[in-house]
Amino acid sequence: MRHHKSEYENYILLSNQTKLLGGSYSRFLKFKTLMSSLNQMTQKQSNTYTYNGEHYVSSVTNAEVLKIQSAIDYGTYNSSIDKLKYIFNDIGDRLF
Repeated sequence: MRHHKSEYENYILLSNQTKLLGGSYSRFLKFKTLMSSLNQMTQKQSNTYTYNGEHYVSSVTNAEVLKIQSAIDYGTYNSSIDKLKYIFNDIGDRLF
């Protein structure tokens, strides 16, 4: 029987492959909240998102957000993960 990895396990796998993600559980929870906001943006076909009550214009396209989410879902790195640095700069927080 195949083990289904949890969201946190996938986050840990990705954090081992990039310096953008910290790997701790508290950072995972922050990242999960951010990705939820970005996913809502893609569902609305918009370029704006809300994070911690603040509104932002995304410097990352909806297609790139979907690729980032795919990497998270499978715990496999792809070059779209590097686009997170633009989001982190937008919100002024690099601790994910």
